[in-house]
Amino acid sequence: MDKEFADRMIGEFQKKFFGYALSKTANLDEAEELAARIVCEAYSVLRSAENIYNWEGYLYRIAANVYARYVAERKRSAGEDLNEMEIGDSTDFVSDIFREEEAALLKREVAWLTRRHREIVLLYYYHEKKIPEIAKLLDIPQGTVKWHLSDARKSIKEGMKSMRGKGNLGLEPIRFVRISHTGDHGSEGAPENFLNTRLRQNIAYAAYYTPKSVQEIAQELGVSPVYVEDEVDYLEEHGFLDLRPGSRYRTNIFITDIPPYMAKRLQEIDRRVAQELSRKYFPVLQETFKDYRNLDIYVPEDDYNYLLWSLVPMAVSNMRNRECDENIIRRVYCRKLKDGGEYMAYATVCRGVEEEAPEPYEFLGDMYRRCSPGNIGSWSVNTRFDTRQWEWQDNRSDDYGYLHLYMENRLPKIEALVGIYERLYERGLLAQSKNGSMVNVVVVKQELLEDGKLEPRKNPLLDRLPPLSQEMKSYVKENCREKILLAKQYYPEHMHQALECRMGFEINPVMLLEVLLEKGALKPLSENQRKGVMTVVSSDILP
Repeated sequence: MDKEFADRMIGEFQKKFFGYALSKTANLDEAEELAARIVCEAYSVLRSAENIYNWEGYLYRIAANVYARYVAERKRSAGEDLNEMEIGDSTDFVSDIFREEEAALLKREVAWLTRRHREIVLLYYYHEKKIPEIAKLLDIPQGTVKWHLSDARKSIKEGMKSMRGKGNLGLEPIRFVRISHTGDHGSEGAPENFLNTRLRQNIAYAAYYTPKSVQEIAQELGVSPVYVEDEVDYLEEHGFLDLRPGSRYRTNIFITDIPPYMAKRLQEIDRRVAQELSRKYFPVLQETFKDYRNLDIYVPEDDYNYLLWSLVPMAVSNMRNRECDENIIRRVYCRKLKDGGEYMAYATVCRGVEEEAPEPYEFLGDMYRRCSPGNIGSWSVNTRFDTRQWEWQDNRSDDYGYLHLYMENRLPKIEALVGIYERLYERGLLAQSKNGSMVNVVVVKQELLEDGKLEPRKNPLLDRLPPLSQEMKSYVKENCREKILLAKQYYPEHMHQALECRMGFEINPVMLLEVLLEKGALKPLSENQRKGVMTVVSSDILP
């Protein structure tokens, strides 16, 4: 038992112990001695005992036992026969305690019943409703009420014989970090808006590897089902839990909980792939865009290195999209929600106390934005090489609308628009140069569609990106198969299809950028460039 808890309990009961001792001895000196013995034994027991559900009753039982031994010692010292000793009313006191503890256990087990069982038990035993009344109140047959009562009694009896301990999550709860999604969020927000409490996160984790009932989830969390039921309903309603046969729930979130040593092995494979791409693909990419000045493309300060920094992750994304069928995720895992959302959620498990910083090879993207009236859009990813915030919400469509006005010379520098300008500089869409303000991201000219809009997912840069050779495709797939085999053991079977989709042709753009930087194929970025890098804007006009 925790020392702090033991100290607190002794502090609370010290006066009660003395009062009890005084009532038994009617002598101040003897009461002090007896109370001291009770405190010592109680403290010792508190430090070692576990799974006690009625602490008050348990402590008074200790007090009664100490008193019994105290009386026995006094009798021995006086030469009296122990068998003829009387212990006042302590035996009655202990019996009372046992009854109190039994009542506490009963209340505990009622709380662990299913919702319908508990409802009927409370109406029948605590509110003294008759079976016909209960049937009428709940709009169910009387026979159903009788069955629920019978089944509830069996559950209570079995539960009172057992020692309910806390599961792993009750002792060491987890928390989610880097919650994200694939698909479209609804009017109520994205997964992080729903998975925003430790309770919901631990419920989801409890039912991830093995489907569990509400009672089993509660057991794992070490709390009463009363506190779990509504949260389970909430998570099911929003597509994070699926109801399975046998009233068991299974988590529909792609949760990553890979130990550090295995994460390192997976990174080693990513580096191997990145090394090969740096030798065989990057030179082709360079060659393809060496004539970028002849294209309808704007590059800040005409910096070819800056362009390549944005093209590398875009090329990686394009390769993956060509080889992986994202429809698998939408078809199998995405849930259509009442608020219009349709997505699959992702989360990473954190077991530490401190907030984890993003892993060095993590990235946030691909993020597409299209702004009304639709003549500008964007693609971007966030990595450790940029200085932007790591929330997709910070990538606002309105920012690109204001950028378009700036490019049209329709965003005057007046006091009323100071906040907008500050935001554009903060996001890295604008930057200061030796000639004043400038657009700080790559912009590619794109023809508007018939409806007067453009589609950022189909900009001219994507069409020009060189494909991988067949040899390189085979090499990447071979390494991805190795990663999948290693990672599968850390994901439940129902997530294996999603794992294969995500890792089936996975190239880590951050690892590739790191390798290129180490080789000198890419040069380090300036502070201004780090604000806007890896953002490519498509527009009907250029700056």
